Amino acid sequence: MKGLENTQDLNGGWFFKGDSDGSLLNGGEHDESTFFDSLFEETQKIAAVTNGENKADIVIKLWKNGFTVNDEEIRSYTDVANQQFLESVRKGELPLELQKVFHEQELDVKVEDKKDKVYLTTKPVFHPFSGRGYRLGSATPRITTEAQNGLKNAEKETDIPSVLLNDLEPITCIQIWLADGRKLVQKFNLSHKISHIRAFVENIQGATHGTFFTLATSFPYRELRDETLNIQEADLHNAVIVQRLSKIDTVRSS
Repeated sequence: MKGLENTQDLNGGWFFKGDSDGSLLNGGEHDESTFFDSLFEETQKIAAVTNGENKADIVIKLWKNGFTVNDEEIRSYTDVANQQFLESVRKGELPLELQKVFHEQELDVKVEDKKDKVYLTTKPVFHPFSGRGYRLGSATPRITTEAQNGLKNAEKETDIPSVLLNDLEPITCIQIWLADGRKLVQKFNLSHKISHIRAFVENIQGATHGTFFTLATSFPYRELRDETLNIQEADLHNAVIVQRLSKIDTVRSS
């Protein structure tokens, strides 16, 4: 909320500075300590150990000047949509932007406390699409809270096809979340095209006639329709890509 001068109340409880750094308000009854303590306390009330393979990991890091989701761009605490996102998590609800990416998958949401550190970035502040969520239950994704130092390593896989790399060109790591719940991390050159990522996924699963899928980024959600673009052109450096099954073959650029 650019230009905000007065303190904002997030659903009657959480207060934020209105200055440009988007930090949590220090001091007073509703200080940053109360905010973080409540967020951890409420999510732990519904914490559950997730053992299913069809599970996706979401890591929310709470910094002094904002928060990140899976190490994506920093999100300001003063943005109304971001406040709604955190409030949904605090109440044990699944934010709408996560609903758009994950359907039947069980969600393992981990909240890390880094409120004493300032997140430094040259990227612009991220403003996600957000909205009303729904209460988490036995048939919906569940939230767990734990501290950790980074994203989980990818699960062990066998028979992973090799990707031909050019060591003289820039290389990036792409996280790929398959529709069957597996999570892979694969190196690509920035010159590799989205079509190469699709081919890699097809080789992993074994191309089956009549099985169609789309590829999309996780946060923010963006369907990768033009597969002639390379990783650099599509801004997929260190991205998380999600495979989504579809009944009808999506028309792709040739």
